[in-house]
Amino acid sequence: MAQQNRIILISIMVSVVLGFLAGFLGGQLAAPMRLEMRAGAVIRAGSFQLADAEGRARGRFEVDSQGVARLVLGDQNGAPGISLAADPQGGATMQMGEAAHQAVVISTEPQGSQTVALFYEAKPRLALQVQKDGLPAISLYDKGERLINLGLTRGGDPQLSFFGDSRKVALELISKKNGDRSLTLAGKDGVPRVVLGVKHDGKAALGLFDRQGKTRVALMDEPALFMLKNGKLVRKLP
Repeated sequence: MAQQNRIILISIMVSVVLGFLAGFLGGQLAAPMRLEMRAGAVIRAGSFQLADAEGRARGRFEVDSQGVARLVLGDQNGAPGISLAADPQGGATMQMGEAAHQAVVISTEPQGSQTVALFYEAKPRLALQVQKDGLPAISLYDKGERLINLGLTRGGDPQLSFFGDSRKVALELISKKNGDRSLTLAGKDGVPRVVLGVKHDGKAALGLFDRQGKTRVALMDEPALFMLKNGKLVRKLP
């Protein structure tokens, strides 16, 4: 009888132990797998792709064949909404919108210039720029051609320029800090033909130039009229 009781007790203990192990192992197998990463660990890859819940590509992070590191985020139709790029030479560009339509592009060059440009139908319409020498400028475009530029001269004087169909300056206004004012009209080749100026002392002058840019007539408010040919004075009135 005692022997039979010991067999029954051992069977019960084995059943309890097996049940405990089964429950423990089942819980461990059912638990989600976690990926732990040590601090400072690095993942290296040439390209990453971002997809939404429907599996549509919404962005990518990559280094392209030219060595440019690029992050692109787009809408559900694949059209890019924003793009960040850094080239190997140190330049950087941020583009908001699709270049084929409307876009805003902010860029910096390794030489030091910075530009904010607004595009329409893939062509620039307005640009704000700080050039590598630190001079600021605002430019207006039509059909990709620059028509107006507002900026500063190297002396820090305001300058307004209008461009002709030859991409040369056709008209230029300069107002110097010392009080001098000038208006210059140029031919299609950009050579000045007429200059009207007022000096800081109030004296005015008008100059007419030939196609080579040499003075032909100078009218002063003294009054005096000078007529020249090939750079030499031929007549003076009075």
